[in-house]
Amino acid sequence: MKILLVNDDGVYAPGLHALAAALERDHELWIVAPDREQSGCSHSLTFHSALNYQSVTLGGRKAFALHGTPADCVKFGIDVIMDGKPDVVVSGINNTCNIGTDIVYSGTVNAALEACLLQVKAIAVSYECTDGDYSHVADFVARKLERLTALLPDDCNTIFNINVPCPQAQLKGYRFARTGDRLFEDEYQYVPGKGYFITGHPVAVDGNALDSDVVLCEQGWATISPVKISYNDAALLAELAEMQP
Repeated sequence: MKILLVNDDGVYAPGLHALAAALERDHELWIVAPDREQSGCSHSLTFHSALNYQSVTLGGRKAFALHGTPADCVKFGIDVIMDGKPDVVVSGINNTCNIGTDIVYSGTVNAALEACLLQVKAIAVSYECTDGDYSHVADFVARKLERLTALLPDDCNTIFNINVPCPQAQLKGYRFARTGDRLFEDEYQYVPGKGYFITGHPVAVDGNALDSDVVLCEQGWATISPVKISYNDAALLAELAEMQP
């Protein structure tokens, strides 16, 4: 397959390198990644400044470092850098999990969702890495990529969001899961001479389904969640069907 590999941690991130090494064994690989850290930038695109990129070498392989967002990397990579659309976009490996409502903010997940808008299948991959070794997650993605891509609907409205919560020795296995809810207690801290930085930690949320990514990851399962772009509240629309505004 022809693969476009992107991320939000930047072109020199170890998770990207591990995934590139695993995917290039059997596939045609194109790498377009931000030239700097871009975590938390969600689905933003660059409109009011010029995009520029340069070719870099990552462990002997060619990559393109783009001065833009993860979503830019997908759109610009397909429209400008690649010679034709990829069969699949793979985004990651992010250096922390993107479970539950994390996907609202995640550049990793939203890069994959940008591929949906361009009618390309996509998979996002995140790992709560504590030992610097991304190889077992990268190898899983490489082994399962063709099967997972085939499972995605051909209308390209859905991605798979993969989250691995712990090292391989502690991992119970992989499960398909719905997305749950996860909230953060945030605080802005002032650093003299620099400004304010946000910090936070997740807080417990009652009512998550037992088959949600939040619950399963807490139990030591890796999760694969089908996620799509949809802003409609179908239940409320049904209630409003016979009403006038």
